[in-house]
Amino acid sequence: MNKNTFKKYLALAIATMMLAFQLFTPSVSAAEIPIELRTVPLNENTNIVLTQKDISKGKKLFQNACANCHLGGATFTNPNVNLSPESLAGANPVRNNVLALVDYMKKPTTYDGVTEIYDVHPSLKSTDIFPIMRGYTDNDLKLIAGFILYEPKIKGIGWGGGKIYY
Repeated sequence: MNKNTFKKYLALAIATMMLAFQLFTPSVSAAEIPIELRTVPLNENTNIVLTQKDISKGKKLFQNACANCHLGGATFTNPNVNLSPESLAGANPVRNNVLALVDYMKKPTTYDGVTEIYDVHPSLKSTDIFPIMRGYTDNDLKLIAGFILYEPKIKGIGWGGGKIYY
């Protein structure tokens, strides 16, 4: 067998294995994720259903802009406050819905809502200090917020639980 014939058979074998893998490996899509897991509060009265694309893009944006300090939903600068649903509901104002989180990402405040902290927390108000936020649109912020609210449904107490879970 010459070298060219061997390469053709090798390519055919690899293509056959890839096809077999595609045929016998189940695909994952948003339709397979139960709707109750993809449903998050938009505001205090209305819910929205995220698509798989929304979740994926929100995750990517979160990893780029937020995960340095909020890996796994924890808050490394203040371990007493995290991104768990309980912590978000306890903030003043509450931050346990998409629009409230978007508001926070535009104008961050301390947990009690008294003091603005845009000089130490990335936001649209501090793009000169945190250039990663430049170019983020309201829709990008909504996707990040959606991911933050979706993830505890998947990770459970591990989301926001800190280093004991990671």
